[in-house]
Amino acid sequence: MAQFKRRLANSGYASQPGTEAVFDLNRRYCEGAVFSAMWPNPQSPYLVTGMPEVPGQAPNTNPPATWRLRQDEAIVMIGVTPPPEEYFSFDLTTVRGSLQTGPVVWTSVGDPVNNKTVRTTGPTPYGQPFALVVTGNQRTRAEVNEMLAASGLGGGTNGMTIPPAMFRLGLDEGSDEFLLGVRTIAPEPGFEKALDDYRAAPPLKVFRVRPGSGSADETKPVYPPDPLPVPPLRVSGTGATELNLNPTLQKLRRRIVDAHPGFEARDVVLERGFEESYPGFQANLVTDSPIPGVAALSNDADDPLSPNFSLPDGSFVVAYGTNHVATQQASYSSLSLYADATAAVSLAAKGNRELEGSARDFISDQPNADKFYAWSFSRAGGNGPSGPHVTTLPSTSTDFCAQYDTDRPVDMSTLRAVARAYMQPATLTRPALSSLLLDRLLVFTPK
Repeated sequence: MAQFKRRLANSGYASQPGTEAVFDLNRRYCEGAVFSAMWPNPQSPYLVTGMPEVPGQAPNTNPPATWRLRQDEAIVMIGVTPPPEEYFSFDLTTVRGSLQTGPVVWTSVGDPVNNKTVRTTGPTPYGQPFALVVTGNQRTRAEVNEMLAASGLGGGTNGMTIPPAMFRLGLDEGSDEFLLGVRTIAPEPGFEKALDDYRAAPPLKVFRVRPGSGSADETKPVYPPDPLPVPPLRVSGTGATELNLNPTLQKLRRRIVDAHPGFEARDVVLERGFEESYPGFQANLVTDSPIPGVAALSNDADDPLSPNFSLPDGSFVVAYGTNHVATQQASYSSLSLYADATAAVSLAAKGNRELEGSARDFISDQPNADKFYAWSFSRAGGNGPSGPHVTTLPSTSTDFCAQYDTDRPVDMSTLRAVARAYMQPATLTRPALSSLLLDRLLVFTPK
């Protein structure tokens, strides 16, 4: 770190330090800082890079989370990668609009750097020194990479491109704004505390760096445009599918219904919630929480959503489907529930490890039972399901934001489910949605 900073100064580069901190969207919603929590994954508190403004630039819309970038600037992150876990990634996104008032266009910029693609200076992806360089300028990247290599990070340097062919770099009001986030999910056994410590005090240092001009006006580029091309994207899908498992899925549904004869069952099937990032960006599709759009979807993930549905007190919902990790379609998968059509705050989530074996409650006689899950989320008390595969939900009268000492209202009776499938092992990117059996819900209300 010190070597790199000295080399920056000796090369005539200016630098400004940034910050790394957890961006708790539930809390931010309750505090009024965001228009919606936008379905955050409670199993993956997001670390967000805060960047200072360049003197004289047009103000950032969502400081310090989103930032503009001069065409010859770079964002440089140096630190240690997360501890062993099922999935981590460094995600670069672009955000158009105000996170406080919404709606926003929020899309990925290229592929994330994840735990299967990251370059480190050590023998593994985990707990190792690394560097990350975000820029759209070839000359700047080459010079910064050279300085990192001279500082001992050459083999552990990762590039993330903001391609000028797609995005408007600059520091004026018409320029695009970006957000760099870190996802950390599902520590390996024995590394739970290590991951908690990593999130609490990220061993990451981040800087915005640029060629120095010696001028009081730092908004004007020093280097002429030298645009990096749009990088190739990893291709999702292998052609293998879960679809041959559909007969067992239907059997699982029937047995779940038969297990609760005192309740009326209603089917809810999850559906595509997001367009792919680059088509959605070009179409200017917005995230308006009651109506899914592009959202902050990582290119590593498929996240089908359910329609909003009502779950009154006395009722329960059973989520069921394939465990996408068990079918080798994902490295991490989960099912999460959210409250309020607009607030979209997270209530509960279960990941693939917790879901393992849960379908045996209903289809233990089936040879492929362990490729499925069935988990109940209940407001039915003693009249509803019981056992190890049941999560009790807060009642509809719960004041959600009281836990944050605020009184912003949340409609706890209106729920939505999100199913996540992250990084197919064979392709190192999201599974193809067409290869998945879509996760499903059965909403049970008393007869």
